[in-house]
Amino acid sequence: MGDLAFAAAMSHAPGIAAFTDKAPEQQRRGFLDAAAAVGALLDASKPDAIVFVAPDHFTNFFVDRMPAFCVGINDDYEGPVEKWLGMPKGRVPGAPDLAAHLLEAAMDSGFDPAFSRGLKLEHSVMVPMSLIRPQRDIPIVWIMVNCQVAPMPSLRRCYEFGRVLRKTIGLRPERVAVIATGGLSHAPGAAEANRLDPEFDREFLAMLASETPTSMLDIPLSRLDQAGFGSWEIRPWAVVLGATEGRPAQTLSYAPIEAWQTGCAVSVFS
Repeated sequence: MGDLAFAAAMSHAPGIAAFTDKAPEQQRRGFLDAAAAVGALLDASKPDAIVFVAPDHFTNFFVDRMPAFCVGINDDYEGPVEKWLGMPKGRVPGAPDLAAHLLEAAMDSGFDPAFSRGLKLEHSVMVPMSLIRPQRDIPIVWIMVNCQVAPMPSLRRCYEFGRVLRKTIGLRPERVAVIATGGLSHAPGAAEANRLDPEFDREFLAMLASETPTSMLDIPLSRLDQAGFGSWEIRPWAVVLGATEGRPAQTLSYAPIEAWQTGCAVSVFS
């Protein structure tokens, strides 16, 4: 039977790759060292596949067509689409059989996710991958979660989707790692882009590290709005929390990195 080999979550700010050195050295090193630690733990877990749970920033979907969830069943993925990230474009192997099983299991469990055989990878997947698995050699499945366009799935709905993901992984022959990407506080492109919300970020991470990490599912949407519309991207974190069956997460690094316009965090789930 399969196994959840490893689970983690991290920010995916494009500035991490596009203008790395603009961040103060201490903040930059803290984040990059934590990401390297995740890469080492991922490697030690020896996964056969990685499921990335991440939003799409209007690369594959737009305001006129944005599913709550979309399972990528690509044979392989191409990316990144953003040339300005400064990383080489290439192909990443997909895991279409695993993806198809996840899709079917979700439908059997009361979810109706979309699916695509042609998703293009963007910074939400490529920036974290460049830090934790730059070889791009492990087959992946991208599960896209709508964090951009209302109406969005609730945090609790994302958690339940993660529970389905965990159940399906348990039926598979592979060892599967799950990586959530997104957040924390930020509002890219907005007038308040440099006004982060460290208070929200730290409260959120404290919830995840507590004995009751599922308390994060009750964060009011109004509080997310106050932290910047980029904070809507804690939804993938809720999916991975569900996939770990509500286990706490240890924060390896956090800093409100204004140069990257994002409250940047790296966490691993116990």
